[in-house]
Amino acid sequence: MTHPPRASVLIPTHARTRSLVLTVQSVLAQRVQDLEVLIIGDGVTTQARTTIEQLVTSDPRVRFLDRPKGENHGELYRDEAILAARSNAIFYLCDDDLLLRDHIGDLLELLCTHNFVQSLNGCIDPHGAVEFYPGDLADRETVEWVLRDDIRYNSVSLTGTAHTRTFYLECGAQWTTTPSNEWPDHHQWRKMLRHVKLRAATSNRMTALQFPTSAHGRATWTDAERLHELERWAAIVARPDAQKTIDLAVSSASHHHLAKATRQGISAQRDVAQLARQLDVAERQLEAAGRQLDVAERQLEAAGRQLDVAERHLEAAGRQADQLDAALQLERELVTTLLNSRSWRFAAPLRHFRRLWPWQSRDF
Repeated sequence: MTHPPRASVLIPTHARTRSLVLTVQSVLAQRVQDLEVLIIGDGVTTQARTTIEQLVTSDPRVRFLDRPKGENHGELYRDEAILAARSNAIFYLCDDDLLLRDHIGDLLELLCTHNFVQSLNGCIDPHGAVEFYPGDLADRETVEWVLRDDIRYNSVSLTGTAHTRTFYLECGAQWTTTPSNEWPDHHQWRKMLRHVKLRAATSNRMTALQFPTSAHGRATWTDAERLHELERWAAIVARPDAQKTIDLAVSSASHHHLAKATRQGISAQRDVAQLARQLDVAERQLEAAGRQLDVAERQLEAAGRQLDVAERHLEAAGRQADQLDAALQLERELVTTLLNSRSWRFAAPLRHFRRLWPWQSRDF
């Protein structure tokens, strides 16, 4: 290859063998043949290295960046691969996904006027049905949803995404080791989608097929089961009518999702109406509770006034009790004084005689 290729396709891998062969073959079969494949080895196994070396030997467009196991998914090596790429158009592909023949051509056309693009995004379920990761990067609202911090929303996968190297370098947001609570592609794309010079777009057709391990129970599949699925789809991709087949599947899925969305919309309208009724009842209950609270506050104020009166009465009674205590104390002191006086003692016989002759006058 004496001149720079039109596209550089980055494929990170660790231990894939047969699936990696199918993935690379789908790239080399592109209608745009002027391309290169950069396999990014993140501590590959011996078997994987043998497979990769065979791919490199069989086609000069395949290059191998053999690196030891890096942190997380070896994201730092992706930055190195972009700097080593010979093209300004950087494409991404997982090592167990496939590209239809027009993928690179479609996105190269978009990259003529944009700097960050993707295929119509979605995945294939085990039954062969298409599921969408809905979003149009030309719609600023989609980008804003991806950038939100209060929820985790992503409509941009690794497979099927491309950007210019010029924009990547201009962003100053190189691939770095992803934080443990983030997804590598989501974390990287958010950094790039924040740039003020972003010009993003989504293709109107699906040209990249994804078979995510994390979806539809594939995490429990054996390697043989995964390979069988990929081989079946690789045979479809290799057919001349592959794009038409996928377009029909996308159309069918679109109708299905539209009908489902319509039903969900109707159901949501009913839910909203029910919530409105519940809100109306709650508001009336709140108003009644407010009136009851007003009555209770008035009753509390009246009780407070009664408590003030009672406290004043209690204070007055306390003063009267203090006065009575003082009078009683004075009386006790007078009685004590009287009992201790001489006249009281001298008059004792007379008081005794009076008790004996009660008919006598008190003045006796």
